[in-house]
Amino acid sequence: MEMKRLLPALLLVAGVSARAADRILILRAEGVNFQETTRSLEHELGPEFQCEDRVLGSGMDAGVLSVAIAKSRPKALVLMDNDAIKLYAEVQKQWRDSVPYPPSISLMAIRVDKAISGLQRATGIFYEVPGVTILVNLRSLVSEPVRRVGVIVRPSMEDFVRESAKWCKYENIELIPFSVPEDRKDVARAVRQGVRRLRDQEQVDALWILNDNFFLTPEIISGGWLPALERFRKPVLVGVENFVTARSRFGTFAILPDHYGLGVQAAGMILRLKEEEWELDGTGKVEQPLAVLKILNLEQARKSVHVKEAGLVEVDKVIR
Repeated sequence: MEMKRLLPALLLVAGVSARAADRILILRAEGVNFQETTRSLEHELGPEFQCEDRVLGSGMDAGVLSVAIAKSRPKALVLMDNDAIKLYAEVQKQWRDSVPYPPSISLMAIRVDKAISGLQRATGIFYEVPGVTILVNLRSLVSEPVRRVGVIVRPSMEDFVRESAKWCKYENIELIPFSVPEDRKDVARAVRQGVRRLRDQEQVDALWILNDNFFLTPEIISGGWLPALERFRKPVLVGVENFVTARSRFGTFAILPDHYGLGVQAAGMILRLKEEEWELDGTGKVEQPLAVLKILNLEQARKSVHVKEAGLVEVDKVIR
């Protein structure tokens, strides 16, 4: 049976009288961070809401998700990870206009604004912390000036860097991009070239590494970033906690969304949705993360800059 015919039939089987009010369907990837955000969301919403937690796996496809939505009849979906967003987009494509789409809140996804651009009745929370937030916090931690900051970027992320550069300019910080074509064969080599140029020719004061999986594969990290950063001798800013661990030779300072805080923020968006009778005001709007974690690898930092001891009280986790 075609999906367009199947869904209304399932809705009738579920029954209009079934208790479906205030039910939230969570579709997420596996992992500790996703679990933490889910627990936070459920705790913040409380018993007034019934959350159905579904984890992406080998058996989850658009057909399975469609059936789950038809049976659950959620007031809204929470989509965690780009794969969850893509799956719901496929469901909407198959449904077409056969039934109303439940509104969705997307989070913990790379460039969530672009990811939800094809969804109807969609909103979300950025996973990327604004560059100006990261750089201003770094400046408050170190004695050396932070005026020129290098960033290696591919064309599809250049709009994000341009927007970041606009806000950094207000803080007298200039972003210096080094562009790598998306069809470049040897990306690891391009990363080495980019770091070398930003260090020697542009003489940047720091390097900002974007949360972009294009540049963060194990092969590119081991063959590109790590060899290049051994001679960089400047602060390296990242958005992943694993990159500033005690054993890591990668990052100096990380600011990333607080995963518990993301759940609290998403719960607040759901409560507002309920007040608006589950109608979104302005589809496609994406919020900045309200709560962040600041992590400093102090040993790595002291290799390149003088750290202000007084500034350490503003850091959530100091790795000594």
